[in-house]
Amino acid sequence: MIEVSRTLSVNDGAEPVLRVDDVWAGLVDKAENPLTYVSSMSECTVTERFDGGLVREVVHVGQPVREVVTFYPKQRVHFVRTHGTARGTIDNEIGLGEAGELTLTFSFRIVVDGVEPGGIEEKEFASHMEADYLDAVRTTLKAVRGRAAGAATGISV
Repeated sequence: MIEVSRTLSVNDGAEPVLRVDDVWAGLVDKAENPLTYVSSMSECTVTERFDGGLVREVVHVGQPVREVVTFYPKQRVHFVRTHGTARGTIDNEIGLGEAGELTLTFSFRIVVDGVEPGGIEEKEFASHMEADYLDAVRTTLKAVRGRAAGAATGISV
């Protein structure tokens, strides 16, 4: 099993300063429309909506994946990969750091079919997935910052 967790400071000096509501809106948008946030996803169809979440079919690095997405408002978006060659969970969690600063943590726990646990292929998969998700988190924060800046100036982004 691959387990990775990384926490990024949301307000790292870039303007405008983001609030929890801003980050939450970005996470919900990323869950519903991931193609603009996750460069390795080429397709996404929301197949079902339920109270507090949705089910989506995505193509991630060329592989079909089914994910059940549950929203914990203004706290966490939880993804369960139920179908595909890499199954497990992914979390995007809004939090506070030790100094009270707003943070965004992404974590994943994934098992990859046909890959030896702890082997080179699993480590390579983990490295690529971590880089992909770090990029997605940064892209999400950049998009949220762009929307917040547009809202502050009255310009739609």
